[in-house]
Amino acid sequence: MEHIEEVILEMKNEINQRKNKKLNIKLRTFLGKLGYKRRNSLLIDKINQCLEKNSLAVLVRRQDTDWSQLDIDERITFEIWEGEGKEMKGLVESKYAGTIRVSEERNPIELYLHQTEALQEMDKAILNDNIPRFSGLLVIPTGGGKTLTAVQWVLRNVINNDKKVLWVAHRHELLEQALSAVKRNAYANLVNKRKEFKYRIISGQHDRPVNIKKDDDFIIASKDSLNRGIDHLANSWLNFNDDIFLVVDEAHHATAKTYRKIIDLLNEKTKTLGILGLTATPFRTAKAEKGLLKKTFDNDIVYKVDLKTLISRGILSEPIFKELKTEIDMTKELSEQDIKSIQAFDSIPEDIAKHIAENKIRNNRIVQEYIDNKEEYGKLLVFAVNKIHAIELNKLFNDKGIASEYVISSEQHMATGIDLSNEANRERIRKFRNNEIDVLINVNILTEGTDLPDVQTVFLTRPTISSILMTQMIGRALRGKKAGGTDKAYIVSFIDGWKNKIAWINPEKLYIEETAIWEDNTKENVKKLARLISIQKIEEFVKIIDDSIDTTKLESIDFIKTIPLGIYTFSLMIPSEYDEDRIKNCEVLVYDSTLKAYQRFIEELPVFFKVNNLNNIEFIQEEELDVLAEKVEDMYFTGFDMIPSYNKEDIKDVLRYFALKGVEPSFLQFKDREKFDISIVAQYIYENELGGKRKKEYLDEVWEQRDNFLKVYFGYSKLYFRKCLDNEILKLEEPEIYATSSKETIVTPEMININKLTLYEIQKKNPQYWREITEAVYGKAQDEKGCYICATSGYKNKSRLYFQIDHIVPMAKGGLTELDNLQVLRRDINKLKSDK
Repeated sequence: MEHIEEVILEMKNEINQRKNKKLNIKLRTFLGKLGYKRRNSLLIDKINQCLEKNSLAVLVRRQDTDWSQLDIDERITFEIWEGEGKEMKGLVESKYAGTIRVSEERNPIELYLHQTEALQEMDKAILNDNIPRFSGLLVIPTGGGKTLTAVQWVLRNVINNDKKVLWVAHRHELLEQALSAVKRNAYANLVNKRKEFKYRIISGQHDRPVNIKKDDDFIIASKDSLNRGIDHLANSWLNFNDDIFLVVDEAHHATAKTYRKIIDLLNEKTKTLGILGLTATPFRTAKAEKGLLKKTFDNDIVYKVDLKTLISRGILSEPIFKELKTEIDMTKELSEQDIKSIQAFDSIPEDIAKHIAENKIRNNRIVQEYIDNKEEYGKLLVFAVNKIHAIELNKLFNDKGIASEYVISSEQHMATGIDLSNEANRERIRKFRNNEIDVLINVNILTEGTDLPDVQTVFLTRPTISSILMTQMIGRALRGKKAGGTDKAYIVSFIDGWKNKIAWINPEKLYIEETAIWEDNTKENVKKLARLISIQKIEEFVKIIDDSIDTTKLESIDFIKTIPLGIYTFSLMIPSEYDEDRIKNCEVLVYDSTLKAYQRFIEELPVFFKVNNLNNIEFIQEEELDVLAEKVEDMYFTGFDMIPSYNKEDIKDVLRYFALKGVEPSFLQFKDREKFDISIVAQYIYENELGGKRKKEYLDEVWEQRDNFLKVYFGYSKLYFRKCLDNEILKLEEPEIYATSSKETIVTPEMININKLTLYEIQKKNPQYWREITEAVYGKAQDEKGCYICATSGYKNKSRLYFQIDHIVPMAKGGLTELDNLQVLRRDINKLKSDK
């Protein structure tokens, strides 16, 4: 955002220096100045905000056409508004602030039992104690209506009593969802003492903190915008209002320093402060992180209900996830700039979106999937890539005899040019609701808000990196029978070939992450953990069945060692220059081969951060993160024979998490992993000489067995299972194949005079030997209590991070890199020595 603003400010200065006070350039040139080749909706919003802020108008030749709709090589003209610096002659309506009039009618929204229970518990905890400070958590699973519950409570108990509400979240989607709920619940049975109240929504895509007014009643704001404009919050609002109720959405992230800054200000400025945190997943956090959460919400959990309860009550349905690969390569035209754009805006570049939207093979696959399973899938809601895609799919459905319609946010029908008003959209939604059509296709306008209770299936034909958008999309099918929905819901994803260049959200993985309570040691949790691991291992399985990729090393080790011992699981916020933090749920797989390295790395995180002066940094910049990850690799991972190996991105995620939270991530042990060891199945087949029909019958029985979860672990792909099993049988039949192929040439130091190389050169040349000599030097410098001792100062510490290995006789004077000539020195002493 800052770069965009800098460029537009430069353009404004250039225009001021011109005689005609105008600048005429190609749209392509303009985007190039900003560092972009293509447009997307979020980028356009950012540009428009900066143009408005700097009083620049954009003129185009075509009437009734916005500059963003022009061809890339058409010209646009920039000029400064004539009214700048003068008093405005008229006022314009703000889309981001206003007055909500309370309806005299009764609220038509009926709450479920768990929501009524939650309101009662909140009354008891917050109202009855009559205390000046309260902070607690409301825990309701995804799809259970925690936003609605909280909105109704604050309207009835805060707004109704002329007090103020501050609602904070980290993404604009959550802010808009909250505002929508406020508008839909402003009825007299909740707000009976007031006729109206004022609201303001603030973020990088909405209003700005500078516009906050003292009489704003309900402020809905992003944490980053508030932090940047925290003086405006204090001077324009808190100085005049000292009875505040704060709602923190996605409260399990509230331990971050950016939230603490806001909470500390409120504590300082208010006489009475209530804080309510909303979350679906407080149980996902590490024990130490729960402690941090308890410090922020010291009244703990006010009310909680679990997913199992809501499913058993028929409020939520049981999701069934299905993935269909389109086999279409999307990476041929994908540049680094495109990848950055997708990660920043969650918006696919125009040309790639067009390629997806108009791909006949892909579109036919989507439509045929519904036709083949129509009875099972029932009413279908499709999330399309863009407007063209919605129209193409609708035509295909209609041609195949399926009653379908589409709704889009544009005012014009893209095929005919006919106006498509909100009323027309409402009519199509009504037809879908009344079962007059089977399929409704939309482009991001039915993610939340509109009531569509009996959707049984959702087709995800567009990918997203937003966990919030994905939650909203799959939530469309999760209404249970008592909520007007169905017992089971189908979530069908259409997966294109992106070659892991984009971290698209996997809906099943997200659902498990958001709903699992890992403290419960149940069969269901073993199954969920197996599925999480399976999703992470898909790339590995794909490589094994691809004959063009050499996976001999991986296949040669015992199969049990390819099954993780467990996972480090955590969630973190990754900041963006566009005022939109991205939530990343992480699962770091830990194997027998990597266990010790990860244990040492995790245990020494506090020391690593101290030594590298990171203790006051909440978000580590990407460039520095790369350097730090390499240090971690050198210290803990390099030189060990790790098969399966570690992932450098996992190391970076752990560093990000510790910077954000200051605690170790939690480790989930994969219990009963022996049950997934297919070498046992291979042994049975080999010893009983099963072949042909008998082998197939036995394998079918094993595959279909209910309690072994092999289907889950192999991602429901029998091909992955059979390929891995065939490898295990081959090990028994022809052990010498793997024995010979797994041998490596051992390079001894004498053969290449390795002791004449520096430790760094040895590390690159022979990491195994580097690890051996490093361990030997540190072992020599260790006392009986496990402390390392500096050879010159006698300083002791149990962490190696405080020390470095040094040559006693420098190499420049003939010293060799061998055990007798190496010593351990404290880092600062070694630096002084090298500076001389």
